[in-house]
Amino acid sequence: MTNRPDPLESIPSNTPDDDGGIPSAPEPVEFDFPLVSERSEEDLKAFGINMVDDYRDFKEEVLTWLATYGKHPEKGEGLAESTLKSTHYKLETVFRWLWKYEEKYTTDFTPEHADRFIDLLNQTDSMIDSTVLHHAKDIKRYFKYTNHVHGTNYEWEPKPELSQSNGDERDYLRRRAFKPLYQAALDYGSMKSYHTDMSSEERDRLKTYLSQRFGVPKDEIGPEDFKKANSWKVPSMIAVTLDTGLRPIEVGRAKTTWVNLEDNELNVPKDEATKNDGNWNCSLKKRTATVLERWLDERASYDKYRGRDELWLTKRGTQYGKDSCNYLLDTLIEQGDVPIPAHEDISWYSIRHGVATYWANHVGPHHAKEQLRHKSINTTMKYLHSDAETRNGAVEQIW
Repeated sequence: MTNRPDPLESIPSNTPDDDGGIPSAPEPVEFDFPLVSERSEEDLKAFGINMVDDYRDFKEEVLTWLATYGKHPEKGEGLAESTLKSTHYKLETVFRWLWKYEEKYTTDFTPEHADRFIDLLNQTDSMIDSTVLHHAKDIKRYFKYTNHVHGTNYEWEPKPELSQSNGDERDYLRRRAFKPLYQAALDYGSMKSYHTDMSSEERDRLKTYLSQRFGVPKDEIGPEDFKKANSWKVPSMIAVTLDTGLRPIEVGRAKTTWVNLEDNELNVPKDEATKNDGNWNCSLKKRTATVLERWLDERASYDKYRGRDELWLTKRGTQYGKDSCNYLLDTLIEQGDVPIPAHEDISWYSIRHGVATYWANHVGPHHAKEQLRHKSINTTMKYLHSDAETRNGAVEQIW
């Protein structure tokens, strides 16, 4: 058996980091950093001089796409310069590891490779969680590129799930981010009418985006495809989760029979509840009920829902789970204007945690217990965070 070289030996202890994550033929981009680092070039020469040029062409394609479409493809909005540079450096680390792991030059980096790479980082004593999380974010950006340019269908999340912060306290979505997140969901599910007055460049860009989204040739995209791109599925998922703190498994298990539009409720029967043995009647705001009604009407027109009672299905017709929920949330945050502090890493559970925090602090823990579907009030108390808004109001009233 061949002994593989230490795959972590090429991982630097300090690399820049930041944030960022679709598609036509991008214009050339000038980069103020070398597309192939000296360290990568050194490793590549061991496989052959031609590999250096091939890898440089590969990196130019990846980074040009990220610089042009990485954040918001419909708007032709790419990653910020600092984010692009950070992503470049971390991808250099990833591919140097890939060549050592495969013992050959390749640019074929898959989710299986990503799992192995992140697992090795987690096993390294000198690697703190935040550094590992930044590597994972940049890998996800790379997979977005391959999905939209090369037609792969990678929806990858690091396994096991990385801790979100130091200590026991998890990052949670603040109330100020609730409306922007819903707005991002609306934007994600919206597309201009085909007959809207727009420039030929904009129409071409949107047709390219839709051809990649639906997997059909660009010259076959027409008015019906523009209409089909408008959907209430994602807005309804986000709205219900912001009202009730749905767990990822509950997003997957939710059924049309749970929806009670007459009383503006989500009624979860005890035999379908998660971690509970009682019926739950969770309140929905009127706006959410309206969005759900629109989604149910739309849902009835899709073949993949025929004979199925799941409220939402992924584009592949499968139930939602942790990975697919987190992938969707990351997409909304990257493409939208959701106020997330740079040091925080938000997952779908962060929405639940934020909803519990708001209900407990502003409505009361007993109401929070019912709305969040907790068996015990002690569970609700564990989810609580004393938020700054509550403390600021209290300190003003003390004296």
